[in-house]
Amino acid sequence: MLYAFLASGAVALCSLVGILFFKDTGTMRGAHRFILPFAVGVFLSIIFLELVPETLAAAPSAGPLTIIAGFFLFYYLAHVLTTYHHHHNEGCEDCVDSTGRMVLIGDAIHNIADGVVIGSAFLLNPSLGIVTTIGIIMHELPQEIAEFGVLIGSGYSRSRALFLNFLSALSVILGTALVFLFAAHAAAYIWVLTGVAAGNLLYIATSDLIPELQRTHRHHFYQVFVAALAGVLLIFFSLSLAHTYTEEHGLEHTDGHEAAVL
Repeated sequence: MLYAFLASGAVALCSLVGILFFKDTGTMRGAHRFILPFAVGVFLSIIFLELVPETLAAAPSAGPLTIIAGFFLFYYLAHVLTTYHHHHNEGCEDCVDSTGRMVLIGDAIHNIADGVVIGSAFLLNPSLGIVTTIGIIMHELPQEIAEFGVLIGSGYSRSRALFLNFLSALSVILGTALVFLFAAHAAAYIWVLTGVAAGNLLYIATSDLIPELQRTHRHHFYQVFVAALAGVLLIFFSLSLAHTYTEEHGLEHTDGHEAAVL
């Protein structure tokens, strides 16, 4: 149990790496047109290479419904947050955009799912838990960098973005705790969390980030396009390396849905 929580803590610490890439205001402004499309590529890769396959493998019939439900849930939540923002902060130049809040909420849900995967893997075998944690960290690092960039672009200060992103990342420990509290029951329903997380990230990428890029960076299309592809390729190769590592060590069942089903 101790190793599982240490592993979860290591995953949560990944949320702190984003600040290393945004050292000053000038850098942040210049990186804005790269980090947003990079985030789009990262989010879409996580959705279609990880979350959706995990959800459908665990629940072929009900899984798609959770993805759709997750999308519309955050569609409604975005409406509520935007409405509140406009009613209570009209004319405020320093107010934080609702996209940042959506990212934090979605990341918390995703991290709970990761925590359930880590806890389930350690229950089966400590070696499996370590390898699973390595795989999760490999995709969490670029994701956390992208999310930190989105928070900065949404109006958060560096310190506030760092604190809130870390607070959201701590939900991975909650997911691990759920496994040890409810063992098989929590792991059996991880597909609900992965489905909702997929719907959330899909909403953020298609309804918030891409329209923002089309509105503010139309004159930098090729730079934006290449940055988005870079995000896709980074996650793709990170996941490929994780799969190769697990196969070489004879531990093939390290994906989220496989660990959950086991």
